[in-house]
Amino acid sequence: MTNLIGPACTICARPLWADELHRYACRPCERRITAHLDQLPDLIHDLHGLLTPGTGPASSGPRGRAATEPSAPLRLGILDRITAATATLDSWLADWHDHLDWPPPAYRTDPLVEAAAALRTNLPWAVEKHPAVDEFAREIADLHGDATGLLDPAKRPRRIGYCPASAPDDHTQACGAVLRYIPGATTVTCRWCGTTWDAIDLGAALALAV
Repeated sequence: MTNLIGPACTICARPLWADELHRYACRPCERRITAHLDQLPDLIHDLHGLLTPGTGPASSGPRGRAATEPSAPLRLGILDRITAATATLDSWLADWHDHLDWPPPAYRTDPLVEAAAALRTNLPWAVEKHPAVDEFAREIADLHGDATGLLDPAKRPRRIGYCPASAPDDHTQACGAVLRYIPGATTVTCRWCGTTWDAIDLGAALALAV
């Protein structure tokens, strides 16, 4: 959405308060990113329970069966998401270290947990100083949404319409990308133009666009 009032949050496009003008992102968006980073390691860990077809986080069976039956093939789509989560967090942490002129990240035990913790710790710097914090927020939200949807199908993103925001390359046209809503979420982000909507505001905008 084009902001006609003044400087806006690069993530949700809402006008920044007077004490936020030195920031790229507003405080509510910072809190949402923090929550996602807090939850991601456990969510990704739980995805390991879905690696074998027919199993889930709560599945269990006789211990002796594993020794007598051949292992089931892994669900490669789940494995890809687990691998992508660690790679994404590591890539962003390395980028932040580079911006800060720090040595590359080094991990002691679990790169996913440690990268998430380091990103969370340095998020106050990023929302003030990193020009791509909006891209970071979208990627973290995507990881969080994908993992949540796999673990709880009721929370899988649902197609709700087309983005009514201005197209990034032509403000006379609507973006038009497909919008997907995660049940229970308070915001919806367009993966094409990056506009983040309050779910209630978006519902009203889509109704007017019909």
